[in-house]
Order: sequence, then structure tokens, then C-alpha cells
Amino acid sequence: MKFIYWNTNNIKELLQIVDICNSEKPDIFFLSEIDESNLEDDKELLEQNDYVHFLNPGSSRVQIIVKKELNIELGLQNKYYTNVKLPDFDLDIISLHLPSQMFQHFDALKEFIRDFRKDIDLNIGIPDEKRILLIGDFNVSPFDKPMIDFDGFSATNSINSRERITHLGKNKALYYNPTWKLFSNSSFPGTKYFRRPSGSSYDILEHHFLDQVVISTKLSREIKDEEIKVIEKSSKYKYYNQGSNVILESDHLPLSYKISV
Repeated sequence: MKFIYWNTNNIKELLQIVDICNSEKPDIFFLSEIDESNLEDDKELLEQNDYVHFLNPGSSRVQIIVKKELNIELGLQNKYYTNVKLPDFDLDIISLHLPSQMFQHFDALKEFIRDFRKDIDLNIGIPDEKRILLIGDFNVSPFDKPMIDFDGFSATNSINSRERITHLGKNKALYYNPTWKLFSNSSFPGTKYFRRPSGSSYDILEHHFLDQVVISTKLSREIKDEEIKVIEKSSKYKYYNQGSNVILESDHLPLSYKISV
């Protein structure tokens, strides 16, 4: 199965989105910063290309496009994330668009992500017992403390990591973050070009993987194969110009994750 997430930066037309669907053929395409009315107004265009807009009232920051034939159910909804279930695969998928670094103190973001993790554990399940996949805009990088700390999201960069860790008598199950694989490309564009999102002149990074995939350790143990990539172009559109180091069409690039279990 293939899942794509794209923060579109309020794109007005669906032509680029439909072209990604036709080029990449995702089972589910999650979209942020897009007007729901645009998807409804152009739903015939989606249907002509074998996709439909799947309504998820209660989660305004993420919209969903799915293949027509996909068996999908609506799960827990929140302002910052949407949960859908694929009963044929016993899989919970959470797509998210969390608060931005531009308007929040970094410690506040860590507290938010910690509470977000607690919410998932309580209402959807814990990662060593359930198949769970998260994809979306975390608004922090994979190596930032809100993602890796015990009192943050607790997402490891190793698929062979321990399933649980203990700290000061407290025990916690881990998630696996395959987004780390993308750092092996020395010329990677990231998914977001933004100088010093922390507001600090000490931060020398320019490209960031604010958009990430994170999966439960149970799912990671059962995956036969996985592929994660940044989409730089589709058949008709170009989303990144490597020569000029510019992201086109949006201020984020689409992120794709494909698995077989």
C-alpha cells in the first residue's frame, strides 16, 4: 500500500494533485492547507481518475483522497489530526498537521507532541500491540527532542531497536521513524526549505524533514518491504528545482511511503 502526504500551501487547483495520483497511484493521499470546498467542487475530476474525496468532519487541518475501491473507515478525529482505519489490513493511519514552530515556543511543541502521543496511546493503541502508521507535518525534525525523547514522541531511528524502554521506573513503547533513511541522500531537498525555523542564528540547517512517517514497532516487525521518498516531480509537473534549490507549487514537497506486509 502507498500513502502520500502533502502540505499544499493553499493550492487552488487540483491538477497537480490529480497528476500525482496518476503518477504515483497512492491508496490514500492526505492533504493539508487546502480548502475542502475545492475538493468538493472538483470531485468529478477526482472521480474521473478513480479517486474520491473521503469526508472527515472534525479534522479541518487534513483532507483525504482515496482510491474508489478502498475499504476505509473513519476513526478518531481531532483539530490537528485525522484517523482512518483499513479493516482489511488491521491498520490505523493517522495523518497530522501539528502547530508551527513560527508561533510556538519549542518547549511548548514538545509538550504538545507528548500529549499527542498520550492521546494516541489511550484512544487508538500502543505501538508494540497495534499496527499504526502516522504521516504528516510534525513541524519538527526527526532528530529534534520532541520526536526522540522519552518524554516526547519516543520515535527511534532503528528498525532493530528495543520495543520498549524504561526511564526512572516508567516503561514506554517506541515508534520507528523511517524518515531518517532520507538523510542518506547528500543532495536531498528535504520536504521544507526554511532558514532557521527555530528563530536562532545558531541553526544552520535550511532543508528540513518537517513532514515525516512514523510507524508502530508492531507494524515495523511485520513489514516485508518499505519505500520512503520525497516526490520532486510527477508526469506533468515539477515540484523541486535542484539547480536553483527552490521548491515549486508549494512551500513543502509531497512525502510518499509504500509498504508491503
